[in-house]
Amino acid sequence: MRYIKRLPEPDILVQKRDEWQKKFEEKKAKNATARPDSSKYGNPSIRERLEMCSHRKCFYCESLLKGEPKEIDHFIEVAIAPELAYTWTNLYLSCSNCNDKVSHDVIPVDEVLDPCKSSDEEIRANITFEDECICSQPGSEKGLKTIQKFHLNTDLLDLKRGKWLRKIMETAIEIQRCMIADKREKPTQEEKHKLLRYMQPDQPYSMMAEIFLRKKFQRFFT
Repeated sequence: MRYIKRLPEPDILVQKRDEWQKKFEEKKAKNATARPDSSKYGNPSIRERLEMCSHRKCFYCESLLKGEPKEIDHFIEVAIAPELAYTWTNLYLSCSNCNDKVSHDVIPVDEVLDPCKSSDEEIRANITFEDECICSQPGSEKGLKTIQKFHLNTDLLDLKRGKWLRKIMETAIEIQRCMIADKREKPTQEEKHKLLRYMQPDQPYSMMAEIFLRKKFQRFFT
C-alpha cells in the first residue's frame, strides 16, 4: 500500500450519480438487501479513471492488474453507507483478494490505513516488510488491522511479492558485480536509477521495494 492521489471525478459519474443513487435507494426501500448496480459504478470510464489513479494496480496491495480480474470496491461498505454507493471518493480499484475484505462489523475502516488519505510516511509508520512478508510496525494496531482487513499477508501475495523481489535482487547483484569489476565504491547514476525505478508508484509493490532497497542497499543511495 502507498498513497494514491485521486484524479478528478469522471464525467459519467458527475452526470449520472444522483440518478443512479435515487434508483438504488428506491430499490433498497423495497428490498433491504439490495445492492447498487455494479454495471453503473463499474462503467468503463470510471474503471479507466481508477486504473489511472493507481497505475493499474490494486489500491491496497499494489498488485499489477494488467490481465488480472479488476474489481471496484466500496471503501466504506454499502451496507454501512448506502448513500455512498456512487460517490467517487468511495470507489477503489481492487484485486479479488483485497476486495474480499473483513467486514466493517469486525474491523471498521476508520481503524485502518486509507491509501487515498494516508500519506506514504503514515503508511511506513504503521506497515513494513521483512523481505516479501508484510508486517505491522511494532505496537501499531492500525498496521495490524490494515493487514488483516485487506488480507495483505496471504500466501499468494507473498509469492507474487517474492517473485518481484527476486527481480530487484538480480538488478542489485548485477550492479554490485559491475562495481567490483570496475573497482568502484558507488553505483553510476544510471545504475542508481535502475534501482530507484522500482520505488516509483507506477511499479508493483513499490513500497516493499523502497523499504527493502533502503534497508539492504542504503550505501547505493548516499
